[in-house]
Amino acid sequence: MKPNLLIDGSNVLFWVGNKPQADIPALVTRALVARRFIPAVYFDNSIFLHMQQDLIDQLATLAHVVIAPAGTPADALLLEASGQGRRQIVSNDRFRAWRTQHPALQAKWLVTGRIEKGGRASFSKKLKPALL
Repeated sequence: MKPNLLIDGSNVLFWVGNKPQADIPALVTRALVARRFIPAVYFDNSIFLHMQQDLIDQLATLAHVVIAPAGTPADALLLEASGQGRRQIVSNDRFRAWRTQHPALQAKWLVTGRIEKGGRASFSKKLKPALL
């Protein structure tokens, strides 16, 4: 099945205390899958500094995982995959550096989130699956 929601895995990785925590992308992904989304998770190639391959493989059982090639920022791939906003992006990034390349980028594309006490993921607004 084609993903109907995108996760900025490189950003989500830092949602707790602004420090990388390897289990957070899977926690966020499980929360979205439980809401019947089909997510894709995008990572920069540097993800291997923060996550072991076995954790990435486990995440791949929940969602499509895209790791950007070395020298290519995952943001470029993520914004392209959003299809001009057809697919929302779960991220706390505002993508300011990408506004010139993606002038149609709008706040409604972006869904921020956090990890609450007890390890539950919460999101800033209503998530909308892309109509595929």
